[in-house]
Amino acid sequence: EAAKARLPFPIEKKEEEKKDESLGPTIEACAPIEAKGIRGSDQRNYVLDMTRLTPRDANWIPVSKGGTGNWESLIKDDGKTELIPKDIEDDEWTLAVLRSELVTSYAQVLMSRYINEKKEKEAKEAEKDAPRKEESQDTSKTDETTDGKDSTNEATTEDGKPEPEKKEQKKTALNEEDMEYLKSLRFNVNVFLPDINSLASIDADAYKQIQKDEEMARNAAKFLWDETLPRITRMIRDGSWHQVPHDGKGLTEALHQHGVNCRYLGRLAALAQIEEETDRKREEVLKQSGQFDRRIMSHYWLELLECEIVARAAKHVLDGYLTENGGTAALNPAQTVASFLSALVSDGEETAAQTEKRMGKRLTNAPDEDDFNGLTFYEGGGEGDAVARSVRGRFDVWKDIEAEVGRRFRYTLTLYNRQGKNPRARYPALLRRVCQRTGVRIAAKSYSLGAKCLCSVGGYGGQMMASYPISPVDIIDIVPLMKHSAAHGEGFVPCGLGATTGLPPLHISLPDVRATLEAAHIQHNGRALSRALDLSQEACSLYQRVTESPAHPGVVRCLDLMASILFDAGEPVHGAANALKGLGLAVQIGGFDNPEVIGTHLVVFQMLATAGELPRAIKHLRAAIYLMELLGGPSHVEISNAYHKAGTLYHGIGDLDTALKFYEEAASRESSDRLLEGMVFKSKSTVLAGLGKFKEAVDTEKHAYQIFSVILGENHQLTRTSDANLKKFMAAAIQYGSKMVEDAKKEKEEAAALAIAREIAAEEAAEEEKKKKKNKKKKGKK
Repeated sequence: EAAKARLPFPIEKKEEEKKDESLGPTIEACAPIEAKGIRGSDQRNYVLDMTRLTPRDANWIPVSKGGTGNWESLIKDDGKTELIPKDIEDDEWTLAVLRSELVTSYAQVLMSRYINEKKEKEAKEAEKDAPRKEESQDTSKTDETTDGKDSTNEATTEDGKPEPEKKEQKKTALNEEDMEYLKSLRFNVNVFLPDINSLASIDADAYKQIQKDEEMARNAAKFLWDETLPRITRMIRDGSWHQVPHDGKGLTEALHQHGVNCRYLGRLAALAQIEEETDRKREEVLKQSGQFDRRIMSHYWLELLECEIVARAAKHVLDGYLTENGGTAALNPAQTVASFLSALVSDGEETAAQTEKRMGKRLTNAPDEDDFNGLTFYEGGGEGDAVARSVRGRFDVWKDIEAEVGRRFRYTLTLYNRQGKNPRARYPALLRRVCQRTGVRIAAKSYSLGAKCLCSVGGYGGQMMASYPISPVDIIDIVPLMKHSAAHGEGFVPCGLGATTGLPPLHISLPDVRATLEAAHIQHNGRALSRALDLSQEACSLYQRVTESPAHPGVVRCLDLMASILFDAGEPVHGAANALKGLGLAVQIGGFDNPEVIGTHLVVFQMLATAGELPRAIKHLRAAIYLMELLGGPSHVEISNAYHKAGTLYHGIGDLDTALKFYEEAASRESSDRLLEGMVFKSKSTVLAGLGKFKEAVDTEKHAYQIFSVILGENHQLTRTSDANLKKFMAAAIQYGSKMVEDAKKEKEEAAALAIAREIAAEEAAEEEKKKKKNKKKKGKK
């Protein structure tokens, strides 16, 4: 009681306290303890310091302060993790909280387990009570009839026919006990707070409740670590993810939907490495017996994760360069940014001889000193007394990036900044993503990525010079980024007052539109296509009434739905027209390299191919392939399938040479599904046979047969078809070989006969020449 009296605030609320009715009703809220509500001078009510709506992430809390200890358990003294801090004591992780999607998912899992356990318990009790009920039913069973009718007394309709039985709707009704358990799943957002005194000596009940709340938050963090992250990795491995992200932006949105923050990119990359190593070891074992698994871990997943990790770390490093020493580096922002990007997209730094050789090949229109001076600010930075630091070289840039990766993601890079060229390093995608994250805009030109770079000459004073491969004059602009609370998409977007920038599309709070669009989807799924089309058109019209322009994601969704409805109704041409409108708006909203554009291109390709407009269809397929490689690199998880589709299209129209090129490209690309490899080999062998290359067709079909027989078995239809094709190609190859031997023999005989004929002709010509000479001699004597 004495301790309670010393507190500046009461920790218990007495029921007998009278409420001041003039203050209005009391509202209970779950909010951070530092949150506060005020009434501004405009007489409006404001809530401030609402720092979190979910508890802190216990995985990023030291185990000594109540954390899970998952990160600490991974620390090894093997020299490979020297850039990763030994502890996770960092003020930045104070704001690391669980995502609301994860809290919702975890609560649903707990409730589902509770209901299932309850049902199992009830089923066991019912099994025990079953014999007793049967005995009681046998003793009380009597024949009861009323007026010669059966006691069942079936319900009848007005015409006297028995009423059909209604199926019982099984609904799980929650009783009071279930509701109490559901209420117990609430999370306390004020757990694991730093510099908070313990309540153990003040209020034992409150301290016990805090301990329970902390355990709840710890279990949620363990659920994220032990179940959610491995489940995402398994989805990538077995191909059950509906649509694998194409770039970092799509990756971020996909992880957020699963309740995972991007600070776990390092853990996901580590799990991907484990899967790749497991596949490598297993293939070595199975290779001896000629066996293999159908699915392997896609290399694209690790490449995507590391690209996003480097891009996010590079953003913080570049920000530090521009703000150090009072922001003196911002006097020459183009030089700092160009040198930084050049170091980022290279595998080494040029030697003096290499630089001199390259400079000797400079074009006449190359930038000179006057161009560089025009990019320099001469006032500002450190109140005039700060000295600009020299531009860092590639070694220093990557050293800072790797340190930031180790601190922020607790991960060591394996694809970037390695000795020698690494074909898995995706420099074009990395440059694109870094520019997106930092707001840098560079000139559209061909850059020598993945080669040697030049960052500086080591001088002081901010001397301007042409870095390579990205020059300071290639830096067009650096635009600010903003995150709008009502934005339709997540993350930061460029903003400004120019024609190429503006506010992002905002959410439209229109219940009528949402209800109409949902009804259209329901009608579409129920095959009521006419009604679904009317509803989707109405939703599109409602969106356009309240948006400033048709370029809104809601309008694009309506157009995509209309295209699908028309395609299902047997109108692929009209469906493609609507899909093309949606494609144009999607490009206008997010640019031509927007990840959503890839899916739209594939949809348009499918519709135009169905309509028979193959030249237009192949253009959209090739556009999708180009964007896949631009955003995801050459090992994109869908790239092999896309090339196979293109080859199939050309094969269908009889262009076998072009089809063979696409099939060869599809076979050269990595695929995580061995069955798809078998289909590519099967298609390729058919084209080779059509071109008369039967020997190559046999070798290719052998690969397809081996894959089908191992994965599907000898009795599967594809295996039997491949076996039949193999025999057919072998017979054709033998026949073709025999024909070639006969033709060669005939050509040899013809060549021999021709040679003999030429010899005879030469002899006759020689004899004729001799006769002419003799005749001339006789005439001369006369």
